[in-house]
Amino acid sequence: MKSLNQYILEKIQELPQGVRGLVVFDIDDTLLQCDPESIHVYKKDPMTGKETALTTAEFAVDPDAHDHKDWFDYREFNDDEKVYQSIIKGTPMLKNLKLMDAYIRAGYKFCFLTARGCEDTIKAALKEFLRYKDDNGNLRELENIFKEKYSHAINDQYKNYPGKTDAEKKANVLKELCEKFDKVIFVDDDAKNLQMARALHMKNLKVLQAWK
Repeated sequence: MKSLNQYILEKIQELPQGVRGLVVFDIDDTLLQCDPESIHVYKKDPMTGKETALTTAEFAVDPDAHDHKDWFDYREFNDDEKVYQSIIKGTPMLKNLKLMDAYIRAGYKFCFLTARGCEDTIKAALKEFLRYKDDNGNLRELENIFKEKYSHAINDQYKNYPGKTDAEKKANVLKELCEKFDKVIFVDDDAKNLQMARALHMKNLKVLQAWK
């Protein structure tokens, strides 16, 4: 019996000539699991003021992360060196990278859409981190496949992305991308981001849950 990922990979069709396609990937827990020692979120105890360093995995399951955002400090996510190291030392999520490969081989261009900051640093790190497999199974650099001008880190400290939440900010970016490309594929692991993207009801937008 075929697995779900095998089925989806086999259903990806080559883009017809003249059709512009873009595959848009979240980064953390989608393209990669960031190096846990390179970057942290700090949680402050509201009673004592004591800080605890959390890895991104620990932060993702912290019960206070949603309702008490003021208890958390994301300062290391604005540190260019820490952001860079967290990516280039990260662990590739191979199932999702296979999905990226398949869309690229079908003629789609690639960009990222993340809730991180340090947009330019992420672009540089992913240039070093990412490779794709061509039709012959050879690993190649993305080069002109990586569309940096369409890649966005929605909490970049030097830009202002409209939206009240990260999910809303991502949805607004996707809406703009759908106006520039004939077909847009969005891959993310976060249910809130996926729900908001689907709520756009854009006919040329396909939303996919990232594989774990």
